Order: sequence, then structure tokens, then C-alpha cells
Amino acid sequence: MLPKFRLYSSHAVWVILAVMFLALLYNLGGWGVLETSEARYAEISREMLVSGDLFHPRLLGILHYHKPPLTYIISASGLALFGVNGFGARFFLQVSLLIQGALVYRLAKEFFRSREIAIAALLIYFSMPGVLVSVRNLTADSCLATFELLSIWAWVKYKTIKVPAWLYLFYTALALAFLTKGPVGIIFPVLVMIGFSNYRSEASRQSFIVHQLIGLLVFFILGTGWYLYLMLQDRQFVDYFLMQHVVERYTNPEAFSRSKPWWFYIVLAPALSLPWSAILLFNLNQVRKLEKRFKKLFIVWLLIPLLFFSFSGSKLLLYILPVFSGVALLSAWLLNQLPDTSKHKVLAWTMAYYVLLAVTLFLMPFLPVKLSVPYWVLSIPLLMLACLYLIWKSRSDAVVKLLLASATFTILLLPFSTYLLAANPSLTNSSTALAQALQAKEMRHKQVVVYDKLLPSLAFELNRNFVTIQDNSRSLNRETQFETDTNWKNYFLQLNKQEDSMALANLLKKDAVLVVKGDLPVERRWLLKHLHKKRKAGKWNIYF
Repeated sequence: MLPKFRLYSSHAVWVILAVMFLALLYNLGGWGVLETSEARYAEISREMLVSGDLFHPRLLGILHYHKPPLTYIISASGLALFGVNGFGARFFLQVSLLIQGALVYRLAKEFFRSREIAIAALLIYFSMPGVLVSVRNLTADSCLATFELLSIWAWVKYKTIKVPAWLYLFYTALALAFLTKGPVGIIFPVLVMIGFSNYRSEASRQSFIVHQLIGLLVFFILGTGWYLYLMLQDRQFVDYFLMQHVVERYTNPEAFSRSKPWWFYIVLAPALSLPWSAILLFNLNQVRKLEKRFKKLFIVWLLIPLLFFSFSGSKLLLYILPVFSGVALLSAWLLNQLPDTSKHKVLAWTMAYYVLLAVTLFLMPFLPVKLSVPYWVLSIPLLMLACLYLIWKSRSDAVVKLLLASATFTILLLPFSTYLLAANPSLTNSSTALAQALQAKEMRHKQVVVYDKLLPSLAFELNRNFVTIQDNSRSLNRETQFETDTNWKNYFLQLNKQEDSMALANLLKKDAVLVVKGDLPVERRWLLKHLHKKRKAGKWNIYF
């Protein structure tokens, strides 16, 4: 029998954060940027770094105002520090997760006044599949969740100790969330603010109103400055952002090709928070014992956002990321309330769940799923099984065993996932192999032309822009209404326009390389008139 693990020591939080950070950074640049969302964010960040223009994001040389610039600025900072590569693009996502974990810990301690529950909440949050996915793939969602959690924590602190500085931090964090993803960034903080309205400020009403007005002014100046700047430059930005990217995104399922069934999040949220969602669902009788003030809080934190986003016409996996922090807090509280018999049942079922996952990972190369993994990497799931066995045989109590099992599985899953992604470029739609082929001596200095595909991952991998040809692809309907000159035409040609076809014909006579996915349509074979050599790179054909 192994000795007890000391999980609740005074230095445990720092150890957990340090170990998690090292695990997150391991082989972080081991796979290429993923099409489409990550590649788009990474390439916009690269172009922002090259141009030095922080206010006008560009994608493949054309203005791209789908999102505010804060995520691009943060990612561009990573590229400036570590180079134009996957590690640099994803680095600050890993930092954002550490900050989220620390905020979950502080919130749990603030709510429940228990270090044990707070450490449990931290470990549970780090082990959730949905949370881990958010930092393996560059989007705005992890940064948004960080600012949302920061604003929630600031509001809770303000309501408990009545110091105005916390109110100002709340509005500052809210402004940063607004600068990350627009109006959607304030939904979770405002809901939690409503849910935490049980606490009444002891300050005078006049003082409270003054500080609220100052806070709102901070939010207005910091949060809306970029929007106002663009609106003053071009009045049509008002309709473009507010109507197309807020109202239409929510109401029209076809606007951004992100239509999903109404039950998408109701199924996805529990699946991406396993095993903790299952533990909550099977112990609802215990959850009902939650204090009344916390019942209201978790209803607006968990249930209302799920309903709100379920009615949205646009649904993506990570839109509900802040829900998982609420699940972590509630799960940590529940573990502390369960009777011993229930704790042991939960431990047994959860250990079986992790053992099943580890065995599945080990058998992955032998299963009919067409995924390859280097055979030496299979030692990682074997190590998982060994660690789970040692934890099971230790003299620690059931909750500690449960938390250690989830933490160990997560820490070992992170490196395994990097090798899985690297070994299966088709799974990630990576352009790494294509970029490597284009770096061959005979093509290195030629102008790259991509036929009928929006391929920001290739521009990122090459660290330079190329020319895109639009033929039939709707994904290449670019928004050029904000362009103030014609420089964008150096990067984008449309075959249905005669002048663009002539420009393309002249371009291909020179030192150019044409990249095509699969075969060219017969009516477009004229593009190959001056390109007599061919090379394959996976599903791509390269003509030069």
C-alpha cells in the first residue's frame, strides 16, 4: 500500500500550475496550424506583426473585420517572441489557461471558504476536454473566457469587500472581453453579476452610483474605442459589424455556415465536461442541497447560457467555454458534500472511465479509425495505466485519488495529443507538407498562386503572402468594401472578371507556382500553359 499524497498543502496550487504549464508547452509547435479557424487567426496575427498595424486586421492581404483585434494582438506578441510558428501562435493560449485556472481557484475559495474545494475546482477545470481543446487550437475563445472569468472574479470581490477598485477591474475586464469578441463577451459576466446580486453593498447609494458611472466610462472608452475609430473612418462599419456580425450571426444559421441542431450544446456541454458532468447528473439529490444564493448563481451560469446559445443560428464548439468553469466549481463543491459511500462509487466509476480511455489510446493504431501514432508514443497510455494503478492502491482518501487520477491522465494526455496531431496532418488539414514542398530549391523564390481555396495555413507556414484565385468557391467571397486602395488586388484575382483573368495569365508566364487541390477542371487547363512540371504534396498538385 502506497503512502498518502499531500494534495492540499500550502504550495499545492503553485505546483499544479507549474506542472500544467510545462505539460501545455511540451511539443506545442509539433503540428501545423489547423484549418480553418486556427489558420485564419494565426495568419491575421502574422500579417499584423509584419505590418505593425494593430487596428486593421488583414487576412491574405484583405481587411478582415469579423472580430475585434485583441486576440490577434496577443497572438502576434507570441509570434514576435518565439517566431512565426505554431508554438508562437499558441503560446499565450497556454498562459490564458493558467490564468483561468487561478481564477477558478480564487472563485471557489471566495464562494466556499475552503482550500480543499478550491484545489479540487482547479484540477477539475484543467481536466475538462472542452477546456483543453480551447488551448490546442488558436481562436478568440480562450482569451475571451479569461477576461470573462477575470470580470466575474472582480465583481464577486467587489460585492464581498466593497472596494471600488474591484468594480473598476470588473469594467476593465468587461471591456477587454468586448474587444475580444464583441457584445457576446459580456453575456456571461452580466449573467453571473445578476446571479450574484444577493450581496448588497454597504456603501451609500450615491457613492455606489458614482463608482458605477466611472466604471461604465472606463468600459466605454476602452471597450468601444476600436469600434468608434472604425465607424468614424467609414459609416458602413456600423451596419457591417452590428447587423452582419452580431444580429445576423445569431439569427441566421446560413450566414456563416455554422448551422447546428437546437440540441447541439445540450449534448455537447456534458460530453466535453466528462466525467464531471456525469458525476453531477447522477448526484442531483446532493446538488439540490446547495445554498439558495448559489442555486441562483449556477442556474444563470450554466443553464441560461446553454439555452441562449442553443437558440443561436451560429453554433461552434467553444462558444460555451465559460460554462465549464461553472461545472468545475459546482463539481468541486459536490465532491466535498458526498457521503463516503458515494465518494467511493464515484471514484470506482471514474477510474474505470480513465482506464477505458487509456486502453483506447493504446489500441488506437490497431483500430479501424485510420489514425496513426508512432509506436513509441504508446508508452504514454501504458504510463497512464501504471499511474492510475498506483493512485488506486495509495492510502489517500477517495476524493484525493479521484483528483489525482484526473490530473495524471490530463498531464499525460497533452503530450500524447501533440504526437497524434503531428502524425495525422489530414486530421488537421495542415499545410506543413505543402509548405515544405514549396521550399524546394527550384520553387523557393517563385510567386505562389493558389487555385480556388482560402488557405491561410499555407501563408502562415511560408511566412509570406501569395495570390489567391477565386473560381467557384463561396469561401473565397472576400469583403473588400473597406479597402481604400487597390493593393488587395495583388493578392486576390477572380476568374469571372476579364481583367483578373488577363492579369493571371501574365502572372503565370513569369516565375510562378500554381497550387491546386486535386485536378484542375478541364475548362481551366489553360492555366497550365506555361507550367510544364508537376509535383504532388499529399492531396495537392504543384505546377511550375
